[in-house]
Amino acid sequence: MKEWPAILKHKNSFTKATELAVVVGIITSILVLTTQRSQNDTIWLVGNFLSSSGNDLFLVCTNLGIIGWAWRKQLMSVIKLTLLLDLSVWIFVQGIKLIHIYPWYLRPNGGTGGFPSGHATHAFAMAFLLTLYFPRLAWFWYACAAGISWSRVETEWHTGFQVIAGIVLGTGLVWLYVTRWMTHPEAAVINLQSEYIRQDRKIRGQQAYLADS
Repeated sequence: MKEWPAILKHKNSFTKATELAVVVGIITSILVLTTQRSQNDTIWLVGNFLSSSGNDLFLVCTNLGIIGWAWRKQLMSVIKLTLLLDLSVWIFVQGIKLIHIYPWYLRPNGGTGGFPSGHATHAFAMAFLLTLYFPRLAWFWYACAAGISWSRVETEWHTGFQVIAGIVLGTGLVWLYVTRWMTHPEAAVINLQSEYIRQDRKIRGQQAYLADS
């Protein structure tokens, strides 16, 4: 029962991740629906970087960061959750793309397989997961997700609607998986340095002192 306050604190991170997903998701959706390619070479270069190398760096570094952190703390459920999310995003995105829903699957650049945006799906899913474990950098995680999502419209790989579909899919998937994971015993020991644990150690120390007196 002593772990319960730690669970509550972790649920606060969950609430923060959910609220930011909604707020940033709406802002990004409005942005990609109301803007078109800028026709500015500098802006296009930024978009092209975020759409390619930037996206790859974000996903690789954040996955390795979460897995490395969880490995050090011996939280195997976190590693499984992260890898399951990666696999699920790929399966769902590629599976939907195979359906060829007309005319949504057509890309602005003339290609096919545009629905939904896999970049937006994965970026928002990872932003949610990162906010859960590292809430202090929440706005940075979601800023990266929003930038990557916008870049797909700027580089004409996706329409705004395709990006919004990715945002909804990514957020929905991670929300479902995390709500199930929250019942796992390891969810209670994520915040090992929480104020509750520090206070608990202090109380134990005082009790030990009184017992020896």
